[in-house]
Amino acid sequence: MAWETAAILLAVGLIVALFTNMPVGFAFGVVNLIAAWFVFGNADALSFLVQAAYSSVANIYLTAVPFFVLMGTIFVRSNLSSMVLDYISKAVAGLKGSGAYTAVAGGVVLGALMGASVASTAVLGSTLIAELRRRKYSKLLAVGTILGSGTLAVLIPPSLGAVLVGSLAGISISDLLLAGIGPAIVLSTLLVIFITVRIWFFEPDIVDPVAADVTFADRMIALAKLTPMLVPIFAVTGVIYFGIATATEASATGALTTLVIAYAYRQFSFKEFVAMIKDAVVFSAMIMFIVVSSKAYSQILAITGISQGLTELLAGTTAGPTVAVALVLGIALVLGCFMDSTSVIFVVTPVLVGVMTQLNIDPVWFGALFVMVVGTGAITPPFGLNLFTVKGVAPPEITMRDIYWISIPLSLIEITTAVIVLLNPGIVRILL
Repeated sequence: MAWETAAILLAVGLIVALFTNMPVGFAFGVVNLIAAWFVFGNADALSFLVQAAYSSVANIYLTAVPFFVLMGTIFVRSNLSSMVLDYISKAVAGLKGSGAYTAVAGGVVLGALMGASVASTAVLGSTLIAELRRRKYSKLLAVGTILGSGTLAVLIPPSLGAVLVGSLAGISISDLLLAGIGPAIVLSTLLVIFITVRIWFFEPDIVDPVAADVTFADRMIALAKLTPMLVPIFAVTGVIYFGIATATEASATGALTTLVIAYAYRQFSFKEFVAMIKDAVVFSAMIMFIVVSSKAYSQILAITGISQGLTELLAGTTAGPTVAVALVLGIALVLGCFMDSTSVIFVVTPVLVGVMTQLNIDPVWFGALFVMVVGTGAITPPFGLNLFTVKGVAPPEITMRDIYWISIPLSLIEITTAVIVLLNPGIVRILL
């Protein structure tokens, strides 16, 4: 069978399985079983799937996943995330548009503490959207800043997306985590420019607290209370940057320091601690199950010649590596409009690895771009997961139609960020 035919059959099979509302891991599993049986023609198919499952999770780098998940779980369940936003809000009070700038700063801090854009978006949205609307911010600014700021968690360590892409594509996870900081700076800058233009030229009537409402002492107290919460950021990004620990080890130090900070602020009970562990275990198990299924899927792509065929097709029909990278990222962006980020990572990564190898592309640069585009897909209509997350926490006046329209300029800002990084590879190596 030609690789083109095999590719179409596998793609159609996966799409059909996903559209039946079958969980992602099970969808991959069903397609893998049918495809493996067709390839081997006997019970060796089952042996193949078992071996693929074992090899996929027998990976020390994936140890980082449950620890990074635990970090985010602790911050959400212990209410530290809301405290972070409150302290930031007091620190910037008196600045015109302070509510929107709080969202961006909050997105940076929460992204560095939670590692998952859905969780960061949910916290930002539930805390800020209603308040921004009360201050007469437009729907575009109130919701748009949340959508854009929430995706910063995809880029800033401890990014779960970076861990998964790094482990699956064989890219240094430590390098990939640090590589996201440069693009995060670019995206944050563009968001601040967007907010500033909106406030000064289109929304002069917003009503933010004036500086007199928050004293200098209040600001200093807020900053003092915020500072200890930044310790887990150093425990992850700092120890990796200074070569003190690997990404896997840093995930453990990050989880431990987050737990210590939550305990110091007296923000959880033993019962709540058990719930945190349970949440982290359940979510980590779900990710690992998807890893198991997608690994077999990628091996089937290799056995049938699909990966090699797609790589040669891209290499032979494009003007150079940059164009090939742009095409792969375009595919990932389109898939992100219809699938969740984790699924996109596992579907596209086999192609990503092939293109990197064939065209001798910098894997860290390519990986960072891929993670960024996957994050953009989460806020792109019609099925970007973060769009529904915002709808779930927004006031009733914010309709799904509103969110779709609002997501368009924010998606363009994120695509602009990706283009900037695509044309300026050095951005990903600011800390490398």
